[in-house]
Amino acid sequence: MTFKNITKSFFISLLISVSTSFVSAQQLIKEPAGGMDDNELEDMEIALPPSIAAIPMVINTPVLDKYYTSWDTLCVRRYNEVATTGDDSINLPLFNDYSTGFVFPAEGTFLSPFGNRGRRVHAGVDIKLEAGDPVSCAFDGVVRMARYYAGYGNCVVIRHYNGFETLYGHLSKIKVKVNQQVKAGDLIGLGGHTGRATCNHLHFETRFQGKAFNPRQMIDFNTYCLVADTFTVTKATFGRTRDYLPGISAENLVSTDSKSASKSKSKSSNKYHTIKSGDTLSALSRKYGTSVKQICSINGIKPNKTLKLGSKIRIR
Repeated sequence: MTFKNITKSFFISLLISVSTSFVSAQQLIKEPAGGMDDNELEDMEIALPPSIAAIPMVINTPVLDKYYTSWDTLCVRRYNEVATTGDDSINLPLFNDYSTGFVFPAEGTFLSPFGNRGRRVHAGVDIKLEAGDPVSCAFDGVVRMARYYAGYGNCVVIRHYNGFETLYGHLSKIKVKVNQQVKAGDLIGLGGHTGRATCNHLHFETRFQGKAFNPRQMIDFNTYCLVADTFTVTKATFGRTRDYLPGISAENLVSTDSKSASKSKSKSSNKYHTIKSGDTLSALSRKYGTSVKQICSINGIKPNKTLKLGSKIRIR
């Protein structure tokens, strides 16, 4: 082989390598690595010492006492109780006397869905944000875990009064402590890419009795609102196929995603207001030509909710 041919082969190989790396980089940006699947969690948590923490009195409620008997401050999904889901249906109101609001944790571009990702199961969804962006608590509850946790990086797990738990991973900083009471919309951490993450993003999970399910069953990611005020947990809730939604086949999912993409174009028409001193729901309804009932409905809050300075509220 001549020197000219060797040189030509080298540059072709180099070009292919660079192209492959570029595609891989694009894929990583589009769908970042993140979180840990349940097999990894199980292997790691078996080796950890048992948590001796007692369930805080503030989290003892009729709903939670029925479904949880342990309070592990060290692990994401290690429990003493036996899951009670089975083939039964469990109807859980998302709002009750203890849990009165919902706030989407971080309004950013949807990067990656729940479900199968190669050989692993992506136990949550990924949402793009910038380093230092605020991450909010989804529902009222109590912080069960707040620590650096392997692939999740800086991670917060919150048990909510409605029976669910949410997880927030890859935070650059954690702003809450274990056993701390939090309200929907409270700052719990700042965006980052700690742990197994290839870019700044929030890894967000929804779980019931330690079992992860697709948050899209509960939350509309186009409107940042809840799908309904009550969530029914069944065996079908915990499917693991990519972007799993009960009753929707793989063929129909493409159609569903197309509709979602179409809806997302209307996001720009959504109107938000940053709470300032003196703001009330009545004043905001007058200012923006809407009603208190409408504002409460789209934000999942009650008319008597205290508006926190600096927080955002959706007007329409």
